Order: sequence, then structure tokens, then C-alpha cells
Amino acid sequence: MNTFNTSGPMRAGRREFLRRASFMAASAGSPFALNLLAMGAASAQTGGGHKALVCVFLAGGNDQSNTVVPTSSAGWAAYSQARPTLAIPAAQLLSINPADYNGEPLGLHGSLSALKPLFDQQRVALLANVGTLAAPITKAQWNRGNATVPTPAQLFSHSDQQGAWQTGLPDQPSETGWLGRTGDLTASAFNPGSGVSIAMSVAGNNIMQAGNSTIQYQLTTQGAVKVSAVTSGLYGSAAGATAARRLMTDTRNTLLENELNKVSSRSISTEALVSNALAGTPALSAFPDTSMGKQLSMVARMIAARGALGQQRQIFFVQQGGYDFHDNLPTDHANRMRELGDALAAFYQATQSLGVQDSVTTFTASDFGRALQSNGRGSDHGWGGHHFIMGGAVAGNRVYGSFPQTALGGSQDAGQGRLIPTTSVDEYGATLARWFGVSESNLPVVLPNLRRFATPDLGFMRKPA
Repeated sequence: MNTFNTSGPMRAGRREFLRRASFMAASAGSPFALNLLAMGAASAQTGGGHKALVCVFLAGGNDQSNTVVPTSSAGWAAYSQARPTLAIPAAQLLSINPADYNGEPLGLHGSLSALKPLFDQQRVALLANVGTLAAPITKAQWNRGNATVPTPAQLFSHSDQQGAWQTGLPDQPSETGWLGRTGDLTASAFNPGSGVSIAMSVAGNNIMQAGNSTIQYQLTTQGAVKVSAVTSGLYGSAAGATAARRLMTDTRNTLLENELNKVSSRSISTEALVSNALAGTPALSAFPDTSMGKQLSMVARMIAARGALGQQRQIFFVQQGGYDFHDNLPTDHANRMRELGDALAAFYQATQSLGVQDSVTTFTASDFGRALQSNGRGSDHGWGGHHFIMGGAVAGNRVYGSFPQTALGGSQDAGQGRLIPTTSVDEYGATLARWFGVSESNLPVVLPNLRRFATPDLGFMRKPA
């Protein structure tokens, strides 16, 4: 039962508090656990230079079976038999020739034409059949149920599996994500004195960047969120703006009011810092006029502003929606793939123009993959999927992990062509976190279940010369 008093002065005060809290929701992250900062300084690997991680989250569950398709006669026939109304004609696929790969010949979705040259040029790698795992599990163990091997909670649920991907803890609740915990361990060592959080989102709030001391800073595709009453005047009144600033930033006697004003003050100062830093960034090459293009354009500008922001390490989150393809999959998926590929290619070109292509690694993630079996016009929720990693430090033109049989009843089929993952999110995240600067001994802090898996380094990041 709700025990709040919802009438009279208390109601008005609560409403004002919530209004102001919402007003300042885009506040900058400020560490509040000094012991974690000290731990981060001690645990980060040594070595200077800038590095950035950019997570591109494909919300809704990307259809991996039409993203990467077998191109041999037998492989394509088994694929098309499973989804006769969804299969991409073989002639429309973009053939790739991965190095050191002896598996089924493969082709990319035809709408990824902008991304394919980067794959061929060893700037993009493919990670096959990766997904949320509480522990390694075989098809035989899956068929017996989870009595012997734990499985992620609420498999095939959007919200639960988004949380599992982003927290890296599919078998327990968590208030932090693995990118946030990466920030906890690296921010103080690499960004001392920076006025902006190491974790920045252009796609709203997400648990992936939430840490114990890391609080994500939220941007829009136009830049920092401004508190207009303070920065532009209150109803045109400079005196009103001054009064508003004092109301929102002065020290208060009550705990909640004082903490809220600390957040308000931090947001105002961070907005000024970010806006000034962005104003000094160079012009970048054109990005597609799409949601993903605009988000990645802002990421590129924040990378360009890294010096003014005092950041040697940056973690970004962007998101592309519309991947829940229960219906109209061929058309809608083609549109999403084109938007994704074009935006990623433009972003890589921007990092080249900034001279940071070797220090920026972009990777995709999603709720889950999808069932191979057609439901008529679409595909239903799955489990494992395929993902791309892009950057100059990526050992590209390769397939990592184990590419599965694209046929119903295969060795990784959990039913209806849902793939049982052969690579865990833990292994994926640990490979990225190690490159970013997390020490070997602290990788289990980032991914607590990592020791359950055999390959903490998947090898898709180039080793330093």
C-alpha cells in the first residue's frame, strides 16, 4: 500500500522534489566511493594514450541468421528450408573470405555493403554465436533441463535478457553493468580531474554503464543538456536566472535537498564544460541523417574533445531500436542493417580523420539472437547471435568463436533453431576490458562469472607491438 501523504503541503513538496530531480536527470557522474577510486588507480594497467569503447546496442534482438548467411549450396539450402519466406536470395549476399577460417563459406546481408570493405580491410571482425550464459552448456544438458547446469533467468524475455547482457550477471540481480564496472577500475587512473564521467550515453539511461562509482553522463545528439533557466535566463530575466542558480546550487541544511543541489551544481558546470569543449572540435565527415548516424556523430565529437575534457579513457553507449522482427522481417531487417552499416562506416571514417582509429573500438550487442525457424513473416525470440567488432586495433577479417550450423536440429539448436551460445558475454566483455586497461587480476571484478569459462581472451584485439 502507498503510504505517502498525497494531500496538502507534503504533496506539493514531494512534487517539487521530483520535478527538480527529473529536471536534473542528465547530471554528470561524480564518484562517491573513494575506496573504489583508489582500487581503480591500483588495478588499471599502466600505459598512456587514449582509448574509447563504443557499445552499439541493437534493441529488440537482432536476427543473426539473416545478418550472416552460409553461401555454399548445401548450407544455403538448409538455411532457406528453415525460413522459406525469410531467406535472402544467395545472389544478394556479400561473400566474405575470413582469414584462417575453415568453416562454412559465409556472406553478409546485402544491406551491409558499407561495412563489408572494412571487414575485408581487417578493420571489422565477426564474433559468432555469443550470448548470455550462466555457465557453459551443451545441447544434451539443455535438453535435460537446468538441474545440472544453471541457465540465465527468464530466457527469451526482452527486459531480462537486455539486463543479462548489460550487467554480465544473468543468474543474479545487479545494480551495475560491466561497462560501469570497467569505468570504476579505470577512471581515476586515466581521467584524473576530468569534470565529465568516463561513461557517456547518447541513448538515455542504461544499466550497462552503471557502476559503483561511475554514473553515466547523458547527452543528446545535439550535445549537452542545458538547464535553460540558468543558462538562458528565467523568462528573459538575468536576475531570475541568478536566483534560480542559487536555488539549485546553494548548500542546504537537509540531507536530501543538499544532495539534490550537489547534483544540480554538477550538471550546470558539466554542461558548460562539455559545450565549450564541443565548440572547439573540428568539422567531421558527413554522417547519415539517421538516428544511429546522429548518435555516432556525437560520439565522434566527444572523442575529438577528449583533450579539453581531460579524458584518456571514454566509454560510450548508443542504441538502435526496432529489432523485434516478429513480422515483416525481410524489409525491416534490411532497413536496420543499412542504417547500421552506413553509420558504422561513417564513424570509422571519422576516427580516421581524427587520427584515433587505432584507439577506438566499437562493438555491437543485442537482447538475444532470433529463432532460425520462420513464423511466416518473421522470427521469434532466440538466444545466441553474431556480433561485429570494429576498429584499427581489431584483428579483423576473421571469425571468432564457433560458427554454428544454420539448420534446424543442429548441434546448438535449443528448439526452433534458437542457438545455444558457444561464447559467453563474459568472454566478449573481458576481451574488450583487457584492451581498455583493466588488469588481468581485476577482470573478475568486471565479469564476476568469468572464471566459469575457458577463453577470457577471445583474441580479436591486436596485441601491442
